[in-house]
Amino acid sequence: MQKILAEKLWAVAAPVLVSKKSHVGRPEYDNKKTFFGLLYILENGVKWKCLPPEYGKISTIHGKYKRWVRLGFIKEIFQIARERYLLSTDAFKNWHAVDTSSSKAQFARFSGKSPVDRSKRGIKKNIVVDSRGAPVIATIEPANKHDSKTLPSILRQLSKIRQVDNSILAADSAYDTVKLKKLARQHKIILHASTHRRRNKKNNVPLVRPRGRWIVERTHSWMNNFRSVKTCYSKSKRLFLGFVQLASAIVLIRMT
Repeated sequence: MQKILAEKLWAVAAPVLVSKKSHVGRPEYDNKKTFFGLLYILENGVKWKCLPPEYGKISTIHGKYKRWVRLGFIKEIFQIARERYLLSTDAFKNWHAVDTSSSKAQFARFSGKSPVDRSKRGIKKNIVVDSRGAPVIATIEPANKHDSKTLPSILRQLSKIRQVDNSILAADSAYDTVKLKKLARQHKIILHASTHRRRNKKNNVPLVRPRGRWIVERTHSWMNNFRSVKTCYSKSKRLFLGFVQLASAIVLIRMT
């Protein structure tokens, strides 16, 4: 990762990652070195035991990462990066797109049998992007959970950060149900989903293909450049989501 980009991300993270206030006991290890060690793991996808010694003791860095995730610090970094991006962007405020991307997750306790990978253990990354492709929402689900079942929670999150009413949410045919469209309208969001041909065989429903869905697919490609996101090596859903949120924050800062 470029040093300038890493320093920009650290400028966002530093106020969030509170150091130990008490002077009793062992002094706390340098937060900046720990954070840069996490970025190395995120980008290269190496095992924790392969982390270069320049970042410090492996058990210390891993332990601090788990604590930061548990306390919500990583999520807060993502939220701050998103707020800064939304204030600076010239993207269309009334358009978003949602899509999922599958990842292998052999060791994850929260994984499920993937219907697209011969029932191997896997997970799904759900992201919502704006018209420039910036990831504003990111969630994780088992691979065997249908995309449509993840949309209610995404709509709740999107309704909190959207900047205009009646914004459009482009989606693929998995979301093409009357129930989901009604639910979206309750959140003042228009769900513009591709026509599901098998559900509409007998009805003379015009074929709908929302424009711009390639934008969210491109963002998934950006996210998969981080090897700890492309393949899920974590056993814990919370820890893997932390890597996804950190990767999203990097993309947002890069686009700010």
